[in-house]
Amino acid sequence: DVDLGDLSQMLNWVDKLDGGGITREAFRSDPPVIWRGRMIDVEAGYLSDWNIVGLAVESDETFYESLFPNSLPGTLFEFSGAYQAVEELELGKGYLLRFSEAGSVTFSGYPINELTIGLSQNWNLFSGLSVPLPVENINDPEGIIVPGTIYELTGSYADADTLHPGKGYWIRATEVGEITLTAGALARQLSFSKGTADANSLTFSHNGHSVDLYFGKGIPENEWLSYSLPPVFPGMAFDARFTGDMKYMVDSGEIKVLNQSETLTLKYDIKLDMDEHMNWVLTSASDKDYILEGTGEITVPSSERFVLTREPVIPVTFNLHQNFPNPFNPITTLSYDLPKDSDIRLAIFDMLGNEIVTLLSTHQQAGFRSVQWDATDSMGRPVSAGVYLYQIQAGEFVQTKKMVLLK
Repeated sequence: DVDLGDLSQMLNWVDKLDGGGITREAFRSDPPVIWRGRMIDVEAGYLSDWNIVGLAVESDETFYESLFPNSLPGTLFEFSGAYQAVEELELGKGYLLRFSEAGSVTFSGYPINELTIGLSQNWNLFSGLSVPLPVENINDPEGIIVPGTIYELTGSYADADTLHPGKGYWIRATEVGEITLTAGALARQLSFSKGTADANSLTFSHNGHSVDLYFGKGIPENEWLSYSLPPVFPGMAFDARFTGDMKYMVDSGEIKVLNQSETLTLKYDIKLDMDEHMNWVLTSASDKDYILEGTGEITVPSSERFVLTREPVIPVTFNLHQNFPNPFNPITTLSYDLPKDSDIRLAIFDMLGNEIVTLLSTHQQAGFRSVQWDATDSMGRPVSAGVYLYQIQAGEFVQTKKMVLLK
């Protein structure tokens, strides 16, 4: 610290200081500031419409309309569980701000090389340093960050890999605490391997915006929040997510879509093998079904709601299949196809036509069905080796086949 003494005398010799990093403004401030290094200019680019912004330098100028001349009046919002309109920006905080057109902003002030940022539980908006910082270099000593939940806004939400000056980002915390950003740090605290690489995927897109959703693969319960998405906000250009603000679903779920256009492009990649008698089906709010098999791309009418489910494939005709294995000892499987709901009777006979056992006598829904026989009669006694008949009756449909039991 320097004893300034007579301020006017100090101003006479401050320009003579080697390096010129201390300015007259630094001494005229009330109270006078300690030397913070050479002032710098930092340029940041923004998209038309909504952006997440933050301060790129330390400066006395924090009023948003002065910092962002292309911003629309009354559109600076902070988030603390809900969106609230504000006018001033604070270091380390992120804000939603709407721009009339795309452009760039130059921040002038002192470099931000280190920040300690307080986070509340759940979702937070924050901003970074005066230099880019990879997200894995965020220091999280208390382990409060939910891995994989740092997002940027490019019309829709996308995973962020670097914190850029002047930009803001979403981050989710498990509890109240602090994180630290340090220029040049190699903390590597936030590495996380998401299980989406080998999952099924469904991409919603339109007009340059896209959202990837994943499904069909189990997720450990302790990793579930890593697949959550930040809150939507009015006027957002594009968004798609499963119910519960998730981008991952295992078996079935509702998908909510925010879109300003009349159509959507859907790309799907079904990687995980399923039962041959099951399909992934996407149903729109108008009850139009789209079967997702293999990979493909379709354009569909836009809808605020879709439902993704696993549904059985319905057979076209009645059919009784050959048992497997055949010959068998002592268990075999009898399969049959029902194209509609039916009363079913499936029985086993010997070659003389005597009924050995009734395996099924019930009403069943349409689908691909099967039942096992363990080579016993109606009393549970093992039957002798030989040739047997099995017969199905479903309404007017009757079919009989042979099978061989070996001992």
